[in-house]
Amino acid sequence: MDISLNETEIYRRYADRWSVLILTLAAATFLVSDWAVLYSSLGDFVLAFAVLLIFLLGKFHIQKKQMIVLLTVVTVLALTFILSYLYNDYWFSLRRAILSTVKLIFYSVSLVSLYNYIKQEQLSSTFLKLNNILAIATVVIGIILTILIYLDSLELPHFVWSFTRQDTRSYLYAGNDAIVRTRSVFSEPAHLGHYLNILFFSNVMHKKSQTKKTVLFILAAGILLTLSYSMILIFLISSATVLIARLIKGDFYWSDWYLVPVAILGGLIIYFWEYIDVTIIERTKSILSGEDGSANIRLFGAWTYVERDRLLMGNGIGHTPPITNIYAYILSDFGLIGFIPSIGLTLYMLLNSLPTFIFFVMMNMAKGGYLNPAFWMFLLFVFLYGISKEQNERDLY
Repeated sequence: MDISLNETEIYRRYADRWSVLILTLAAATFLVSDWAVLYSSLGDFVLAFAVLLIFLLGKFHIQKKQMIVLLTVVTVLALTFILSYLYNDYWFSLRRAILSTVKLIFYSVSLVSLYNYIKQEQLSSTFLKLNNILAIATVVIGIILTILIYLDSLELPHFVWSFTRQDTRSYLYAGNDAIVRTRSVFSEPAHLGHYLNILFFSNVMHKKSQTKKTVLFILAAGILLTLSYSMILIFLISSATVLIARLIKGDFYWSDWYLVPVAILGGLIIYFWEYIDVTIIERTKSILSGEDGSANIRLFGAWTYVERDRLLMGNGIGHTPPITNIYAYILSDFGLIGFIPSIGLTLYMLLNSLPTFIFFVMMNMAKGGYLNPAFWMFLLFVFLYGISKEQNERDLY
């Protein structure tokens, strides 16, 4: 049985205005997901406001099959919670587990309600355009802050980063004052790259969206300016995957316009070759030689928190230190009880789209944080643009 509310009169009168507000709040959730407010993320409060509006305006809807998925999530949470409380009592934090459980249920319901609202109102293209606007603004802000840092003017960067990090490690490459990595409003460059990668992939996958090539170029440039090895690698692999898939299907058509961004990117690569050599070439050599500690932690160290004697139930929700691999994070916190459904979701991506599957796996292995709204916004974009069937949509812009 579906759960559905009656649409209010005030929504019917001003449907377009309410839609823009709700979609803007949802888009802004990602941008402030790193901002710490009241021991939580500011993105949590923005997301809660968006979902509350959907509920109050009578646009809240959950399908029967989605209820089954939500009940599965609750069942997994209940099983791991009970088992952890009974057998991990020597270090299990009941308060942390309760708060994390409530948070996870909130994220799950928010994901479903936002997805249903956008699909029912046929606003996927509008939502993507709003995100593109905010993303371009974010890249511009990032470039301005980067230039100011090069000029040794830190007042504005520190002001913008009042709710995140202000330490030099968050924007200097290996402590080198000569190499500044763009992070914009996020707490670190990799998080900006994560955000821009999601939008770039969503734009190229969403066939109904007539994204201007300049937007894709700005998103790509923003990813490169982060100098984040993992995010640049994901960008290159995912772009190549989509291109190959379209060549095989015969959906790719060459345009002479493509020579322009290629020439610009080529010029930038030549101009910034010294930076690229240090941050990409030398980094690749150190990873292949096994000398890069950060890469080893991402690939192998994240799994060290998995306890063999608690492999079934995990350590308890929210009990694993922040790690950059979602799969290791879930196995550590929820054990096989939660890990198996997550693998099922990954296989579901594979059955629907090979490029989406590859992108999904790479992104989950490069950034953790399932108790942060950014992860759930990532899932929203994947479901909307990575595996969703196309349909005719109205456009508010």
